[in-house]
Amino acid sequence: MLALLADVIELRDTGASLSSQAQLERIAWIDVAKGLIISLVVLFHTLPPQIVADLINPAACTFFFLSGLTARDGPVFRIVWKRFRQLMIPYYVMAAVNIAIWLAAKLAISHQELVFPVRDVVINVAIVRTAVGTIPLNLIPLWFLPAVFVMELYFSVFKKIHLLPVAIAAGFAGMFFLPGSLPFKLDVALSTMPFYALGRVLGSRRELISFLPFHLTLLSGILYLPLAAASKEVYLMEDYFGPLPALYILASFSGIVAISGISQIICKSPVLRDYFTRLGRKTLFILGYHIAAGSLIYPIFDIFGDPIELLRRFWYIYWIINMSILYAAIKLLPDPVISLLSGTYSYRKTLQR
Repeated sequence: MLALLADVIELRDTGASLSSQAQLERIAWIDVAKGLIISLVVLFHTLPPQIVADLINPAACTFFFLSGLTARDGPVFRIVWKRFRQLMIPYYVMAAVNIAIWLAAKLAISHQELVFPVRDVVINVAIVRTAVGTIPLNLIPLWFLPAVFVMELYFSVFKKIHLLPVAIAAGFAGMFFLPGSLPFKLDVALSTMPFYALGRVLGSRRELISFLPFHLTLLSGILYLPLAAASKEVYLMEDYFGPLPALYILASFSGIVAISGISQIICKSPVLRDYFTRLGRKTLFILGYHIAAGSLIYPIFDIFGDPIELLRRFWYIYWIINMSILYAAIKLLPDPVISLLSGTYSYRKTLQR
């Protein structure tokens, strides 16, 4: 897959400068790609059948790639401080809000899924020990933010000391030999850094992947489906990449190309482009609150029996309702409110670049 991507890159005219319209299109497809992936993340958390979850899982690595694609160089300490404000502050702000939501739900209804010692929840959130069974479900998706922060920290430091190739090799090795769940996602950040590194390599030549040919997108999508299915159950937040990590790596790289190409195709439809762009520009808010938003329909399902069992059975309906709630929220809530809930109020303009 990387060879195919390299072939496409070599065919492009690297000396040509982008027009202003091309730059707009480039930004548009990245926003659309973020919106497309966050939609899949919400689907992953709406209790779908395992085969559907398996088909979604490798696509999440495109987020790490896009982080590298849009990253900017600068002094290490300045980058670390900037990304701390953009990732870790939102993590702790949204964690605090979600803890409040969990406590309110715990007082209102009695479900086994809500029973956790408050002290343990606070400690696990503080040191980013997020795993199923250790903290309430609405807090779990937030692990992604510290993982990205540490991943970018790794990249900057190892690049500074000229050991980046060693770190990337260690990241690939970690996917095979070092499953676990360390605080602050130290292990996950290392394992996912190769995808970020690919984005950084292409970031200064972003125009080379902004016009992926249809046949490459189609081929990547065709490769992605069987590779993702064969990767089996993967627990990315626990640094476990399934019984065949090599297949997961191939699936992730093919997913990066496929999602990038599909996003560029989506940009040709004004309606779809507007929809996914809205989602893509509010990924932090959606990531932080999509499980809490989805839980709003629990009382309705509770009338007809066990809500968890019914949600598993009608997962596609759950996803549609959840996405509708989220879309209505980001469209109707004022931007300052969304930014405040996301922990990004002071940095909203920076994040939307």
